[in-house]
Amino acid sequence: MKKYFAFVLLLLFFAYPFYPLAHSENKPLQRLELEKSRDKILNYIRKNKTHFRVEDLILLDYIQRRFDLPDEFSFNRSFIRIPTPQDIKSLETYGRLVNYKGIEWKKPKQAESYIWLELKALFVDKQEDCMDKITLIRQIKEQSKRGGYETTHSALALAWFIEQRCLSISDNDVQQLINEITHQLHSLTFSIPFPSDLKVEAMAFICYLGKKKIINPDEIYRLFSFQRDDGAFSGTGIPSDGVNVHTTLLILWLALEFLNENTLYTEPMIVVVKDKN
Repeated sequence: MKKYFAFVLLLLFFAYPFYPLAHSENKPLQRLELEKSRDKILNYIRKNKTHFRVEDLILLDYIQRRFDLPDEFSFNRSFIRIPTPQDIKSLETYGRLVNYKGIEWKKPKQAESYIWLELKALFVDKQEDCMDKITLIRQIKEQSKRGGYETTHSALALAWFIEQRCLSISDNDVQQLINEITHQLHSLTFSIPFPSDLKVEAMAFICYLGKKKIINPDEIYRLFSFQRDDGAFSGTGIPSDGVNVHTTLLILWLALEFLNENTLYTEPMIVVVKDKN
């Protein structure tokens, strides 16, 4: 038995040094495939973006700003239709994210429970509107423990409160909360074997909070085995189920993020308002 274990340890000793080499040899090929997948998504967007929801076009605008994509993917170049009643409702709530001037911004009276915290952050106009730090951290932490979209949107709320200067990124308590939430998000991704909307949202928000180093790039490459021929993603384990635009945009975010995996992107999602309505 002792000889057996000695033999196994010897094999591991000699095999281990070759793993990083094999991984590095595959990297150029993986990057090439990632670039092809990115281009397929961008082509899908070009052909279909005029039909996207306002919320999806706002996400696309952020991706365009974060990764310096061509201006054709900006909100101003993509939202060219006469607003529908649903568009107006969405712009009232989220127009602040792109500094949209055509419709007055209004905090909705009703919304899903998991987005209330982020809406509080979005509609902060001045420092006096911020909750005290202890209350704010407690509320975000409590929501993050509920799992699912409660967790992903607590990450979004946290980032927006930082952007609105209600919380400081240099504060130790805030850093601890960021670490806790990103690990919750990472754990969440392992429970879903296919690129569901929830899984890729969790991965994107890990990057948004500046912690993408905890994601193994192989996790990103595996997503693209579910890509449809038209470049989009269904958000399920079956590509032929249809298209989920929101999921597709989040996977574009991840592709762009890991094409430059050593770059830390810091573009804020809430644009600076220069001339408010």
